[in-house]
Amino acid sequence: MATPLFQVPLIAEGRFIGLILDILIFALVLYYTSGDKKIYIRRVAGLDAIEEAVGRAAEMGKPVVASYGLGGFTYWTLAGLSILSHVAGLSAKTGTRLIVPTGGSTSSLIVRPVAEEIVKTAYTMEGVPDQYNPDDLPFLSGQQYAYVGGYVGILQRTRPASVIMTGSHWSDAMNIAETSNAVGAITITSGAYISNVAALACASDYILIGEEAPAAGAYLSDDPSQRASIRVQDIFKWIALGCIILGLVLSNMGINIVENLLST
Repeated sequence: MATPLFQVPLIAEGRFIGLILDILIFALVLYYTSGDKKIYIRRVAGLDAIEEAVGRAAEMGKPVVASYGLGGFTYWTLAGLSILSHVAGLSAKTGTRLIVPTGGSTSSLIVRPVAEEIVKTAYTMEGVPDQYNPDDLPFLSGQQYAYVGGYVGILQRTRPASVIMTGSHWSDAMNIAETSNAVGAITITSGAYISNVAALACASDYILIGEEAPAAGAYLSDDPSQRASIRVQDIFKWIALGCIILGLVLSNMGINIVENLLST
């Protein structure tokens, strides 16, 4: 077991370096969100799949069902809302009906008005505000699996051409994805946690894996905070990779300074 290099009063053993990293993350996010710094985010390939899915719905004259998740204002929900805005704009431009199931948790109640405004704004920006129908953003339930039942019912009744499910979906995602397949819709999903990515990949025509969904949301929203979070994550991935490589090299030389430092 690694021996800490030093003990810091009032800080539990093994937490000091974590505290320093948290402070550094906070400082970097503030740095990137301040001023007029332009953070480049590359276009994620999943956006092409989303545009093709909306185009298919327009050609078939069928609706698109898109959801941003069932959580509150989480990291994943914000990404889902940015993608929803893009889907709404595409739907308004092509004259395609867009259905957005909402609900799924008590915290979703505070997100729903934002989603309504996003969709309404997208139709207004495309010059077709009269095509916006608030009834196409139904609130299904404040409970997760009651929400799933309502969502599945919408898919079975409307038989959409495409289902775009991003944001903070959890164990409900598989029920929705499997029903989407059963009704013959193109299914595009993103996994909000690693445990359901493999299963969703099997049930989806296209899946945004890991950080692809937040990166797509940051790319579309042009929101400095979202872009800053992606940039800082990339920086820390390189730091972590560097620590692993350096630690392996030094450990093979009999020097355990990196291991001891991380245990501080």
